[in-house]
Amino acid sequence: MTRRRHPVWPFVVGFALTVALSAAPSLLNRAPATGCPGDPDEITVGAGYDDSMDRTQRAVINAWQERGRTARYVEISRIPDDARAEMAATDQEGRCPYDVLVLDVAHLAEFVANGYASPVELPHPASGFMATSVAAGQIGGTQYGVPFAADVPLAYSIGATDALVSRIWGGEEPGARPPGQALVQLDDYEGATVNLVEAIGPEVVPLLSDPGAMPGGAELRAVVEPRLEAWRTALKTGLIDGDSLEHSESDTLRAFRSAPLSAPMVMRHWPSVFRTLWLDDRFRDADDRLAFSYRPLPRGGVLGGSVLVISPKARDRAAAESLVEHLTTPEVQAKLFACGSYAPVLAAAYEVGEYETRRFTEALTCLRGDAENPESLVAEFADFAQTVRRAMDGALLRPQLPYYSRVSETFRACALAVLRSAGPRDLAFYDTFADRLQAAAAGRLPEESSACG
Repeated sequence: MTRRRHPVWPFVVGFALTVALSAAPSLLNRAPATGCPGDPDEITVGAGYDDSMDRTQRAVINAWQERGRTARYVEISRIPDDARAEMAATDQEGRCPYDVLVLDVAHLAEFVANGYASPVELPHPASGFMATSVAAGQIGGTQYGVPFAADVPLAYSIGATDALVSRIWGGEEPGARPPGQALVQLDDYEGATVNLVEAIGPEVVPLLSDPGAMPGGAELRAVVEPRLEAWRTALKTGLIDGDSLEHSESDTLRAFRSAPLSAPMVMRHWPSVFRTLWLDDRFRDADDRLAFSYRPLPRGGVLGGSVLVISPKARDRAAAESLVEHLTTPEVQAKLFACGSYAPVLAAAYEVGEYETRRFTEALTCLRGDAENPESLVAEFADFAQTVRRAMDGALLRPQLPYYSRVSETFRACALAVLRSAGPRDLAFYDTFADRLQAAAAGRLPEESSACG
């Protein structure tokens, strides 16, 4: 087998940025901050920890300079809750804000409701962006976030798993058990909410998208129970690995990589793990071809990723806008994709076959490394890029709610209670489930007596 040096393409772990709500101050009263310490010609960019191998995201931000202006990437915390709190706190009255935030798409509505995000114009024609990423940056029809990085799950397979994928994610009615086993993430964190939405299907998103019209128990039950029961049965019978109830992304990847290649297996995961499998000789056959496959989830995966948010108190709005424009050019997006594993938000960055013509030198260097047959690696990555693009076209947006974090936690707790149950739950349970969602959507904590169990 031809040995390959690992391309310079780091694995990136996503991070969630959420904030507890308070009364939203008027954007009209939020003047640029003054008297802040530090270099006045430096744009500060607040983000979670950049876990990529060579800090690609941090590098492209810190490398920017224009007319004497520079940018500084500030890694707030490895802990998402600490990062989100710091982002919100620095934009409160009397504080010096981060000029730009790299914000998880799930929590934009929360920041808008608090007045921590200002309206923006897309720095390039909307037609050049992926439509789902543009939509994720809009609240109430106004653009508050400029798409920066996308994320949408794929089904990674060993062996023949068509029937298994259809059973787990395609809404197929129960029948003869398909061969193989599925790996998902159902530990108690935001990733489990995403997995549960994908299990139920796109019909659950509009059901949870209006905080003033959350469903009652009967309506909620009609939509979510059939697929939750299908997954409960799949977990009980082993069609979905039972350990998935305790798994996050890293656990699932570890289980997939250690699984025997002789039995069918499918793993739901993000595009970032492609690199780990792509460069693992265990996942190459005797002819150096990939021994695993990948495809979009049949009814759509939930969109992840981040948007760039400009603070209403940014000290130099024009410089912040120039930085945002730079970070969303095709060349930078291609580098973030090829070197940093961030799925692009621009359609042009998915056209890997055009990198040479467009002189995306840094991206190509990351893909080729010093392999004996570098163009085969570029071709494999080009095929992967088109698969991610198809998944992006069918991606689902999470409900854009000011109290999304609370709704997500509540939905996850009750849905996981169903999966862990010995049998189906009755209407009274779904009435309680609905009551808790209604309280969460309004920002209220549920009564202790109404806990899902």
